[in-house]
Amino acid sequence: MHFGLSPMEIHLKRSGRSGCLEILAAAALLATLSSASGEPSAYLDNQRLGGQLLELAGKFPGRVQFHEAGQSLGSNSVWLLELGQGTPQERLQKPALLVVAGIEGNDLLGTSLAMSWASQLLSSKEDTFTGLLQTTTIYLFPRMNPDAADNFFARPRNETAVNRRPGDDDHDGLVDEDDAEDLDHDGLITWMRVQDPEGEYRLDPVDPRLLLKADKARGEFGGWRLFREGIDNDQDEQWNEDGRGGVNLNRNFPYNYQFFGANSGPHPVSEAETKVLADFVVAHPNIGIVFTFGAADNLLASPPGGPSPAPTNTGTIPSSTGPTRQRPAASDPSPRQTPTSLQGGDIPYVREIGRQFRETLGIKTELKGAAEPGTFSDWVYFHRGRLSLAAQPWSPALQLEMVKAKTAAEEAAKAKESSKENKPAPGDKPAETAPKGGPAAKPEPGAKDNEDKRNEEDRAFLKWLDKNAPGAFVAWKSFEHPDFPGKKVELGGFAPFAKTNPPEPLVQELSAKYNRFLNQLVRQFPRIAVRQVKVKPLGSGVYDVTVQVENSGYLPTSLVQGQTTREVLPTRLVLELENRSFLSGSRITYLPPIEGSGGMAEARWILHLPDAKPVPYQIVSALAGTVKGAISLETK
Repeated sequence: MHFGLSPMEIHLKRSGRSGCLEILAAAALLATLSSASGEPSAYLDNQRLGGQLLELAGKFPGRVQFHEAGQSLGSNSVWLLELGQGTPQERLQKPALLVVAGIEGNDLLGTSLAMSWASQLLSSKEDTFTGLLQTTTIYLFPRMNPDAADNFFARPRNETAVNRRPGDDDHDGLVDEDDAEDLDHDGLITWMRVQDPEGEYRLDPVDPRLLLKADKARGEFGGWRLFREGIDNDQDEQWNEDGRGGVNLNRNFPYNYQFFGANSGPHPVSEAETKVLADFVVAHPNIGIVFTFGAADNLLASPPGGPSPAPTNTGTIPSSTGPTRQRPAASDPSPRQTPTSLQGGDIPYVREIGRQFRETLGIKTELKGAAEPGTFSDWVYFHRGRLSLAAQPWSPALQLEMVKAKTAAEEAAKAKESSKENKPAPGDKPAETAPKGGPAAKPEPGAKDNEDKRNEEDRAFLKWLDKNAPGAFVAWKSFEHPDFPGKKVELGGFAPFAKTNPPEPLVQELSAKYNRFLNQLVRQFPRIAVRQVKVKPLGSGVYDVTVQVENSGYLPTSLVQGQTTREVLPTRLVLELENRSFLSGSRITYLPPIEGSGGMAEARWILHLPDAKPVPYQIVSALAGTVKGAISLETK
């Protein structure tokens, strides 16, 4: 790992060279290679991603730090982009947003969206954005799984979400011995359907390009089997069951980790890439909000409500600095249980941000959320106690809902315009309408009443692809397969990445929406300030001092889950005085969690200060920043 060194500095260090000219020359070379690559500009291969990061670092040297956080199994760099102003220590003391993309290797869009937002944020001339980087730090891992992302740009193109750790998926003692193959040499690893009376699928009666699982309860017979395109390399009568790799990095974190689960890895945080990410989170306690692009999703649907669990028994332990602070006593007979759902007090925040997310994307209804075991986003919330938000950046269901909402909005606008044009003049008799309960009010029965809706989403998505990206579905064509002599075999179906990454023309539109959401999200931190200082002289150099600390931000200084895990450091108020000055209270006072939107906590002391000099103080909150000042003992 080379935290603190840019990738070009790493290269120059290894080669024994240094200097800005070499860095700029290398950056220009990368940009030239990138523009000549011929790949779609919306999706970045690893080389072009590095080139864009170098470009941002060179263009905004005072606001961007660019690091190689680690390397993947395939020797690709795992990059870290840090946005903010000040020294490294100063940036570490500011509230921080962490954005993680490409943790599932088939997510190319998340990387593009993250890079678009970083570029937009840095290029903005608005005072709100330039000021934001003075008070906030942003950490960005644009691609956690660079090895799997390579598959998008390779030929044949083969979609996979896992890294390159070799594995024995079928437990036959061999490793990665039965991968998919491009049988028809069209440059794509698609699907293979085999006509077989023992198959569990049947042709979709509405659109035979699709397959439908036969429902025995409906008296349906199967007739097709479905595999990834390829042959049975190890002759075990299974097809492509032991492909290249690997571990899904977003199934490799400790919370709800599935031991012996598919693609979960040999143990939690077993991979070099996941260790880089976990170590980084632990080493940066100022991270208060995490947003992850991934298959898990807690924004498209509101989390279910529920009360917070009763607090555990606590004991009070004297602090070395004087005040008492509460924490679970060592003798507590009831161990704390990790919640399996959001704490009740944290739910309203996730619900509200989810509403903002859906509104920004332009969808009116909630979609089904997605949960996966061992995800990074769950670990961040349940083990680290931070606000952790996750979204699959694009999916067929999301695209169809966006189209539906956009169409409804356009029709409503047309209807409104039409009503203005057809508004009757004063005195005109309104047109007659069908009476209530008449023929116009009765639904007309039709074929749609009996339409099989089990494949409804795939049917609608396929129609959308026909109009917007016809190449994303490969027409089925016959193939003489050596493993199925005498049987009908067809190759085709959804192309790799067709269901996980949108057609390139849509990326710019989606980037604008996600930029707006992230711009709003990065403003949701708690922000502490001094609301009021009260000083009451008691005579003979003795003062009664009270300081009220206000949270003017949105989030509380600690979520309920942060209090449960005790991984969020408590807010502390420090008076820069010698211990002998305190007749009541002490130098460090630990404050309880302070609610957002004007929540308040206060601290009080009795001080003996014969010289009546101003008292320096600082308020330090792990997730809300640091405030410094001085208390004047003079009273009006």
